[in-house]
This record gives sequence, structure tokens and C-alpha cells, in this order.
Amino acid sequence: MKNKFIIFGACGLAAILALVFLNSPVKKTAPVDYRDKRIMAPPFLLAALNGEKIKLADFQGKVIILDFYATWCPPCQEGIPYLNQLYKEFNGNGLVVIGISLDRGGPEEVQRFVSQKGVEYINVMGTEEVFQAYSSLPGLGPIQGIPTAFIIDRQGQICRKFVGLTKKETFAAAIKAIL
Repeated sequence: MKNKFIIFGACGLAAILALVFLNSPVKKTAPVDYRDKRIMAPPFLLAALNGEKIKLADFQGKVIILDFYATWCPPCQEGIPYLNQLYKEFNGNGLVVIGISLDRGGPEEVQRFVSQKGVEYINVMGTEEVFQAYSSLPGLGPIQGIPTAFIIDRQGQICRKFVGLTKKETFAAAIKAIL
């Protein structure tokens, strides 16, 4: 009986710590210009929510916002209207927005979320390999929270990394500099 209380207590403590960690605000960092570092964006082949395969190379010559997010993340949800607005405003000038879902629930769950929130840009299911590739870029530091967004220029180089909720105006200034 004593062992059951220990196990339940440990599980309860783990659940509380998980809730605190998952609900704590991500420390937002100031965007840094990485253009001089010439860091190439790691290639990927990921499944879109409809099952279609999406490659980063499909968007060669475009400016890309690559947004790592999850459906359960409040700052990620708050940033969707900004990304929608940017996509509408700059798509004609060569901007592509790609949301990379880190959800484990599967594409059907993410598709429901995307439809409910009115997401207008491309969404794909992330993988551990892609997450690790973008977390281990030299000089950029790991992805430590979401949302984390990267801006990739027309040559495939990472120009900026944004951690936390990023306002439309901040994204727009970075995009205008490379469009």
C-alpha cells in the first residue's frame, strides 16, 4: 500500500511540474540578424496535413517564414493572425509561410485546429529529425520553446530566428529587408 502512495505521489508531482513547464511563458529573445553567418537552412521532406510531401527545396527562390508551433500553445495561437496577415500581404512578393506542427496527435487533429483557427498558410507535421536539425544549427542555439520562427532568404540562408510570440510589425521589418 505504501508503494502505491509513493507511485501516485511521484506521478502527481510529475504532472504538476509538466503543467508548470508547459504553461510557463517562453522567454522572448530579441531577433538577431544571422545573414553574415551564412547558415543554410537544413533541408526537409515533411507531410502536409493532407498527406502531400513538402520539401524545403520546393520553395527555392522564395523568402520563407518557418514557424515551429503546437496547437496547445497559447502564444502560437495568438501569432496565427499575424502570420496570416503577412502571408496575404507579401505572398505576391515571394513570401511563403510554413507552419511546422510539433503535435503528437496526428494530422487529423492539427487539420481540425488549422480549420478552426482559419490558418491560410502551409502546415506540415514536424519530425524529431527536423526539430533536431533546426535545434543544432551552429551559432543559433537550440529551439527551447515555441513558437520559434526562422526567416530564410531566397538563397536558403537563415536570416533571423524569433523565439516567442512575434508581432506582425517585427516580422514585416525583417521580411522587407530581404524581399
